[in-house]
Amino acid sequence: MTISIIHLRWLYCALPTLVHAFSSSAPVIVPEVHPAYVTRISQLVEAALGDEGDANDNRYVFARDAVTSFQENDESPPSNELVYGELSIPVLVTILDAVGVQENDVFLDIGSGDGALVLGASLLYADTGTEAIEGGNAMKKCYGVDIVPGLVERSISHADKLHQFLQNKESFFQRNQAEIELLLGDIHQPDGQLQNILNETTIAVCFATTWSAENSVGTSLQGRKLPKLSKALSRGLSSGCRVVIIDGKLDEEEEFLWIGDLKIPCPDTAPYSIATLYHKQ
Repeated sequence: MTISIIHLRWLYCALPTLVHAFSSSAPVIVPEVHPAYVTRISQLVEAALGDEGDANDNRYVFARDAVTSFQENDESPPSNELVYGELSIPVLVTILDAVGVQENDVFLDIGSGDGALVLGASLLYADTGTEAIEGGNAMKKCYGVDIVPGLVERSISHADKLHQFLQNKESFFQRNQAEIELLLGDIHQPDGQLQNILNETTIAVCFATTWSAENSVGTSLQGRKLPKLSKALSRGLSSGCRVVIIDGKLDEEEEFLWIGDLKIPCPDTAPYSIATLYHKQ
């Protein structure tokens, strides 16, 4: 079943009354991001990534080259074939607004690639206007993890460029940007650092379109089950975490409660992808 953004957001807000959710008090949902704000954040992230004009196509080529190089040269590459894909900042906003961002949320992009979503998430909820965090950011911290060393290096470079750009031209965002950390890691076999990040995470997003058949069950792109990822996230994430999987399904027997599905535009899976929201029990 596909439901609208409004219905998905309503279901999440009602969730604490349906199950024993996050705490005894209802979560404080911050305001949705204004479209003009989304446009400005998108421009800032594009500048950091070097996506002005037609440069986006070239960046994708270099990112995919990094993936290919890793699979050809690494001594112990993953058994699955990796394919580079990326969501836009407006699509990220659609997902996060549907989930309902709370004060002090910790964001994790699983398979963060060039770091676009991590950079965007660090700015989207700056100065949301709520009393407790005015002049700050609803996002406490934004993490990105990827298994490809070349992509992690690229994402760190992009984060540095964004920091420099904000420092020189955008003092407001520079003051209120959430802390960013981009790291190398395997979500299926997390080390101690990544395990701690998983425990801390309250919103996890995974663009599972790049997961191969060896890590999934089923042939339909949107309907593929991800048992290996389900087990890893079930072990690592804390109760109450909201998890969004794009074009894949978690195993609900691994303590994930399905909340709803959302159609999102994605050029890599035209005409659309399916974002599925879960609540970690």
